[in-house]
Amino acid sequence: MSSSSPTTATTALTPVALGAPAPRAGAAPRVGAAVTSVLTEKFEVSPDSIRPDATLESLDLDSLALAELALALQDRLGVRVEESEATKRTTVAELTATLITRQTTAGAR
Repeated sequence: MSSSSPTTATTALTPVALGAPAPRAGAAPRVGAAVTSVLTEKFEVSPDSIRPDATLESLDLDSLALAELALALQDRLGVRVEESEATKRTTVAELTATLITRQTTAGAR
């Protein structure tokens, strides 16, 4: 009768929360951590602001910052980020899901 869900306690940059198929074990936390790390370290975004539904624009990233973000994530994760995948209207969840899919498809570890 009790069907408690352990996912309610997690922050949500997971394949289930993103609506994506489950990637290779460990990819989602690694990618989510990389996105959070780049946003906080390079762009000084408050960790509290980095929510799955936050748009890159709401995190105060302008066009130049978006290009820098794409390059930083490419360096960190080894997968290309197209301009159309990191726009002002892209959410953190969408960007993370794209990167998870890219890593999984590319066979990245």
